[in-house]
Amino acid sequence: MNFRFTEFGFINALYSLIPIFPIFTLFPGILTAMGIQSFTNNCETGYKIVLWTSILLSILLITIYTYKIDKISFKSEKHIKYNFRFWNLILYTLINTLGLILIIGINLACNGDGQTALACIMSGPIASLTLIGFGLLIDLKLYLT
Repeated sequence: MNFRFTEFGFINALYSLIPIFPIFTLFPGILTAMGIQSFTNNCETGYKIVLWTSILLSILLITIYTYKIDKISFKSEKHIKYNFRFWNLILYTLINTLGLILIIGINLACNGDGQTALACIMSGPIASLTLIGFGLLIDLKLYLT
């Protein structure tokens, strides 16, 4: 069995451990929640929508890539690596936002305190582990087909 995508996921997970990266990838989710908050005048609603959207988009992304991998795996190694890195970036952003909201909770996300910054540091490595799992899932899919 070839662990090519697991290796790519591991390398991407190592890159994602650079301290600025976990914080940078939280901005899209937090800014979206703040935008929804200004529209609905309810902070908790914004974070709940971002939480459920992150869950659904993560599942959708993994499902789509798993079905498309047969077409992608016939391309050049460089193209496969860049394509997988792009999908990993999207997945990492979604899982990192999801992890942050789950760690600090919706109420604390709205009212924030000093612990919020620590949660940003904790959610990053969790999201990095999902990249390795995602690569392993793709390798298993290719092995079983």
